[in-house]
Amino acid sequence: MSSAQPIIENGDKRMEINTHFGKQEVDPASVIHFPEGLAGFEHLHDYKLFHEEGKPSVFYLQSLDDPDVQLPVVNPDSYQVNYECVLSDEEAGTLQLENPDDIAVLVTVARAGEKDGGIHANFMGPIMLNTNKRIGLQKQLNQFSGNVVIRAE
Repeated sequence: MSSAQPIIENGDKRMEINTHFGKQEVDPASVIHFPEGLAGFEHLHDYKLFHEEGKPSVFYLQSLDDPDVQLPVVNPDSYQVNYECVLSDEEAGTLQLENPDDIAVLVTVARAGEKDGGIHANFMGPIMLNTNKRIGLQKQLNQFSGNVVIRAE
């Protein structure tokens, strides 16, 4: 059962979805399709990427099919993480990637336990987006190689 409800205003087709932040209006052209779903949510294929008002550093991938599925994601570059992923030919085909400049990489984040504090990022399962065609996939890595740049201010 889909949580997305169609609405039409002035001939404009839009959808309205329920999120943890209330109802959100969605332009169907902004929907990101994940042909294989995401880890643990293989049955959910359509998502909307948005951010909370005034907090543009953390985005949310909101399922259009299940309002309870909302994943916080960040661009690793914004946290000074030098992070590279190599796509296989099959993965590039799934993404219908024609231009490498069309790819965006996101990682999911979660609050750490009270004992640890802070936020943990999942660098082993990056989310790859073809920003031009609005197609995504989650890549599973066996190892993470990268480095964190710490800058004194």
